[in-house]
Amino acid sequence: TDYNIQKESTLHLVLCLRGGLIEPLLKALTLTYNCEKMICQKCYACIPPYATNCCKCKCGHSSQLQPKKKMK
Repeated sequence: TDYNIQKESTLHLVLCLRGGLIEPLLKALTLTYNCEKMICQKCYACIPPYATNCCKCKCGHSSQLQPKKKMK
């Protein structure tokens, strides 16, 4: 079709960015690295989920750990 575009004219393009879903495998991978952690109640250090004591010296290697809260 003919759009009557003149020579040496300026065209303004409008692009629309569309969002999408995160792949289930990628989501599970990010959850293991970011959400499935333990938090020290004294120094708020983020440590692995299988830990029994904190790995930081500033809290004296405390055993007061709790699971990290889940994302909504």
